[in-house]
Amino acid sequence: MKKHEKIIIAVLAVIAVIALIVMKLRTKQSSGYVVAIQHRNQIVREFDPMVDAVYDVEGDVGGLQVEVKDGKWHVINEQCPNHVCANMGWMGVDDIGIPITCLPNNVMIFLEETPE
Repeated sequence: MKKHEKIIIAVLAVIAVIALIVMKLRTKQSSGYVVAIQHRNQIVREFDPMVDAVYDVEGDVGGLQVEVKDGKWHVINEQCPNHVCANMGWMGVDDIGIPITCLPNNVMIFLEETPE
């Protein structure tokens, strides 16, 4: 391979890496999704999964918290007898269609696409 061919390949590789970084940053800024927290068939809170925070929710038998970090979320500090919702672990935008459900508290946390 000639020297100018190596330079062209190197330049193309650098451009590809820069393009991937820019795409990743744009995706992180706007995910196109919102996470909804529903209690008794009513949405009580919505949040951006890309904003780190802790949200408090009151359920039928007690409260629970939803921790959001690095585009993922999970239930912590729940007050219910079986702790199934906390044991479901972290969810993210790749887990669309899989809600975190706390049946004793009648709370469901799920991902929705935001309108464009």
